[in-house]
Amino acid sequence: MKIYVSIAIFALLSCVATVSANDLAFYSGPTNPGWISDGAVAENVKQTRNDPGIKALFNSIEDFGDGDEEGDGSPLAKWCIEHTGNGQQDVIILACGTSPSALYPFPNKKPDGSNVENFIEEGNIVINVADWIFYMSYEGGVRSPDNGAAGAANVFDIPGLTFGNRGGPQQPTAEGKKYIPSIKEFQSSRPWHLEQFDGSDWDVVTFAEADKNTADPAVAISKTPGKDGTGMIAAMWQKAAPVWEGKPDIRGVGVTEFINNWLTENGSFDVEAKNKLATTWGSIKQVR
Repeated sequence: MKIYVSIAIFALLSCVATVSANDLAFYSGPTNPGWISDGAVAENVKQTRNDPGIKALFNSIEDFGDGDEEGDGSPLAKWCIEHTGNGQQDVIILACGTSPSALYPFPNKKPDGSNVENFIEEGNIVINVADWIFYMSYEGGVRSPDNGAAGAANVFDIPGLTFGNRGGPQQPTAEGKKYIPSIKEFQSSRPWHLEQFDGSDWDVVTFAEADKNTADPAVAISKTPGKDGTGMIAAMWQKAAPVWEGKPDIRGVGVTEFINNWLTENGSFDVEAKNKLATTWGSIKQVR
């Protein structure tokens, strides 16, 4: 019996060595209240982090809020720096749609080399909902000086990049229907302007479009991999809606489906190895 247990433990340890150690961090506010309410953010974070697929996919899940996000010495900044260039692909979800100084100091004090830009360039992933990505912060409950459009333009390294309203509505694409089954037509306030990515270092996958140059949600995929994988930036359901009309709130459910379905297929996540690990551990307990 001891021999069988030893063999099983060896198999477990061998499997552990192959499992991708991905980590997830939420930034949950405070919010720009005209775009998403504190209550909506709390519910969306709860929905995503408690999802069985998400819990199985990430080794650790942390939630940073008010007081965690001010400057390079803050807990969120330290998490971002520690997860940059560490050889694993990690994810930050800006669940409140704002970009704090821990990630990108306002107003545009580090147009190049900010913590969040370094994080993405080394092959990690940022997902934003609600407000215009990298536009401003509400840390401490007070609106910061705005980065404006330059925040996103600097992180993407695309001069003049904008996410202004162009009408709509956004109609789900084939990719959207496949990977985000809860997606529905909606009116985006801050859609992607796809023509601005022509000739850039990014490929863009869209999940809903108003026309060939206007999309939301979408994800940009870097053409230049880093130490941790291929960097990605997703901006999703960028709409001024303190409370989402109808149930469920797509900003929680949709992000969860995007990660579980699209990101596991296109990111650096060893889902098969994790499944083998769970099976092996179950076998060990039966042997004992």
